[in-house]
Amino acid sequence: MTQVLEPTGAPADGDVVVAPNLLGAGPDDAGRGAAGPGPTGSGGPDAGAAHPTTAAPSGPGAPAGLGEPVGGLRPLAVAFLSAAAAALTTGGIFGSWPARLLGVVAVGVGVAWAGLGVRRPQRRALVQIGMVPLALVLAAASLVIGGGNTSGGPLSLMQAAVRAGRLLRPPVPFDPGWRPLLVLIFLLLGFATAWVGAALGRMQLALVIPIPLLLLAAISQPSNQQLLAGILAFVPLVGALAVTFGGDGRSAANLTRSFELRRALRGGALMVPAVAAIIALNQTSFLFPKPTYNPQSKPQKPQAVPLSAITDADLFEVKSTITGPWKTGDLDTYDGSNWLLPPYLNKDIEALPANGRVGSTPKPATTVTFTVRDLGTTPVLPSVVGATSIAVAGQKLIYDRRDGTFREATGRVPAGLTYTVTLPTYPSPTSLESAGPLPRNFDRTYLYVPKAPRAVRALLLQAPDNPWQRLSFLLSKESAVEVAVGGGSPVPVPPSTVQRILAGNHQGSPFELVATEALLARWAGVPARIGFGFDGVEQVNGLDTVRPRDAAQWLEVYFPGHGWIPIVTTPPRAKASLDNNKNVKFNPLIQPGTDVAVSIYVPVKIQNLTALYQQVRDVLLGLSPIIGGLVALYLVEPSLLRTLRRRRRRRWAAARSTETAILAEYCELRDAACDLGLGDPYATPIEFLDHLAEDDEHQELAWLVTRSLYGDMAGTAGPEDLEVARAYSRSLRRRLAGAQPVQSRVLAFLSRNSLRDPYNRELPSHPLSRRLHRASGRGRLTGGGRPVKTTRRRLRLPLLSGSRS
Repeated sequence: MTQVLEPTGAPADGDVVVAPNLLGAGPDDAGRGAAGPGPTGSGGPDAGAAHPTTAAPSGPGAPAGLGEPVGGLRPLAVAFLSAAAAALTTGGIFGSWPARLLGVVAVGVGVAWAGLGVRRPQRRALVQIGMVPLALVLAAASLVIGGGNTSGGPLSLMQAAVRAGRLLRPPVPFDPGWRPLLVLIFLLLGFATAWVGAALGRMQLALVIPIPLLLLAAISQPSNQQLLAGILAFVPLVGALAVTFGGDGRSAANLTRSFELRRALRGGALMVPAVAAIIALNQTSFLFPKPTYNPQSKPQKPQAVPLSAITDADLFEVKSTITGPWKTGDLDTYDGSNWLLPPYLNKDIEALPANGRVGSTPKPATTVTFTVRDLGTTPVLPSVVGATSIAVAGQKLIYDRRDGTFREATGRVPAGLTYTVTLPTYPSPTSLESAGPLPRNFDRTYLYVPKAPRAVRALLLQAPDNPWQRLSFLLSKESAVEVAVGGGSPVPVPPSTVQRILAGNHQGSPFELVATEALLARWAGVPARIGFGFDGVEQVNGLDTVRPRDAAQWLEVYFPGHGWIPIVTTPPRAKASLDNNKNVKFNPLIQPGTDVAVSIYVPVKIQNLTALYQQVRDVLLGLSPIIGGLVALYLVEPSLLRTLRRRRRRRWAAARSTETAILAEYCELRDAACDLGLGDPYATPIEFLDHLAEDDEHQELAWLVTRSLYGDMAGTAGPEDLEVARAYSRSLRRRLAGAQPVQSRVLAFLSRNSLRDPYNRELPSHPLSRRLHRASGRGRLTGGGRPVKTTRRRLRLPLLSGSRS
């Protein structure tokens, strides 16, 4: 591949030297045209003048990276339109125009930054390196400029926003934490897309890069935003296609303005039926098809959050004659071991009517007024079991008939929301004893239970026939022996756990005890499920407040004519614990068990590695400057060795001949190219011209070396020729390195390639690098140590033994 040299800039440190005519007439230079000077003694206009570097030709045949990008602004326009389509579609997930506009602005900044690097080739490395700091600064600025509650730091805000986005259905609230994420994503997307299209000349690829993100965002659109999302994605993509395939840069430059205007009008006219087609397809779910498999349509395992991970705060306040329970959901599906959350099915979800009624409310009734303080990201409003109506203003709610909860149709429950829930007064045991039989079409999901264990079968033989009395009998037997142990996180509760609680060690976690109650109810023939939420209230500043430590689970049973009712029981005993966590609510109804827990401190010698770790850490910290210095010296060593080698070569060549000194300067250029990984190390000076972009200084130097060693200047080269060779070698090395990316220059600085395998081995190396030379050798060694001749040998340059004054 032809490599690029930076154009010759301002003279530096004696780079400008009057160059004699070096190229003699002959067939070797016939094909090079006007690139080089005229023949010696020709008296042409170029005689006696140093030739500046000629600009590399542009066009399809030009070397990569030379000339202005083909098409001018067209690749940048394609990148912007395609990435903007993805930004507009992604903003639809939030249903927010600020989100859409923020994404488009970020795309524009990224495209503009890439365009700056493309149009200023000498600053490409700086533009690439500055992309990441620019993205971070703008992301941080989006938090400050956008306003809102930005306390807690950028990372915590972004984590909270992503967590809320996973829990809530679109449209997701456009929380402050989303702003830096959108800026980072679309700034980098715009930059990458524009760089591929403009710097690499791949407009079609730039058009395709944002498509996966667009498709991913399209499947997450809320139903009321799908048509708008389709239009906002379609129109920019059509524009990008029109720009991409509207002709290449050369043909487009020859088109008149009137022709371009007519073509734009015809394209705009075709957009009208295309948009109409989108509107029609939106009615058939063709553009946004429903998923063939929805995980939420299946029962799910609950994911409990430990109380220690939750900040203790006021969740909501209540005003009522009852103290709970306050329901937020239930577990109603049992798979033989696990209690699962109910599936989210459209047939169970209905819009809340204007009057807020979801059932009839017989007399007498109970009302509860809730005031939300901080419920986090949940869309579920705390309510009661068996609610029949809700009164709330300014909220679009839906009702889940399966679990009896009220939800926000979109987004989270807002802080400060006040609403009132009405429910029938819970029935008395006498009323439940007279309840009728279950209807024939009752959902048998609430009755499924595997075969009862031995202890339960024995109790069922003793239980009465009335469903309520039978349930009361089983619950009383469990309550008489159970011992609460540990926390209330959901765990598998197979029938063997029930056997252990009833006839084993009687110990179980609060969740296991409630799950056992639900299983006993089903074995008694009563539909049952596990409700969860909060139970009880706390007095805070004269208000009945519910906090995270009030979280609870309870048994819910169904009786015909009464619906679902909660049964909250309290274990009579708990295993003694030494836990002094103040975040755990104390229940005075639970008495300690017969086991006594005593704190005993016994001195025991243990093997503690902490002290050893600290000693090792201190030693390493003390040695870190020395280690850092050695590492730095190791990294800088190749550059120092090359500098020492250059000086040694010049002293050695000066003691021999001018031709030898000219060759030494040329070898410095070839060794620099070797460290940069450019060209063919086996190419002669004239052959190496084809490995770099056409350059007058390079051509002068190659012919000077060739003529000094083989041609008419052998034995006649003077000090002025050596100065020209030295100036050209220095200039070429500087410009050759400057044209490479930063990472290539860094690797060349650290490289040892030219030390191990120099371009010419007849020139001396510094003594410190001889070990490297001996390791590389003149040929490859086989396993037996015998040298093997390589198929390609370096050109042996003549000389170098003679000396010349």
